[in-house]
Amino acid sequence: MRTIQWTMVIAALLFNLHVPPVNADYIFDDVETLQGITSFFVYVHSLPPQAEVLGLSREKILSDVETQLRQAGITVVSYGACCDTPGSPYLFVGVGLINDDQGDRYAATVHLALRQVCSLERKPELSYHATTWMRGETVLVEAASLAAAVQDLLDGWVNMFIYDYRSANKRKEGTP
Repeated sequence: MRTIQWTMVIAALLFNLHVPPVNADYIFDDVETLQGITSFFVYVHSLPPQAEVLGLSREKILSDVETQLRQAGITVVSYGACCDTPGSPYLFVGVGLINDDQGDRYAATVHLALRQVCSLERKPELSYHATTWMRGETVLVEAASLAAAVQDLLDGWVNMFIYDYRSANKRKEGTP
């Protein structure tokens, strides 16, 4: 089903067809993998060159995500502190853009992923960073509303992360 939706987005961009907004979301979630994590580093992947012209910046996205997490009472740490935390957990923020030949419509993919060190069951001495929780969505939007659409998607995924994090780390009764 998602392949069909993505194919529709690409076809619309290639053939310059007028289509209503298209959404294709993906979820990889194992909420239990959030248990016991006390802090996160936030990493925003490099944005495509045209992002800045469209009102998106890596610094603003980073600031917005960190602010949302801190306001929810989640500790955000530096890269160095993350490396000293068991599992080295970090939130990866990715934004991808593809535009049509006139540049007035974009397929924008926004995703948020928790990555942490995990071991292979068959060979426990090997450990790697792996994605254990992820949310993302691809939308087709007009260039003029791209920055707002990306921000709305990201705000929603960060709120979902906060909800899942709190669900996995429920406070014991009698504690503040």
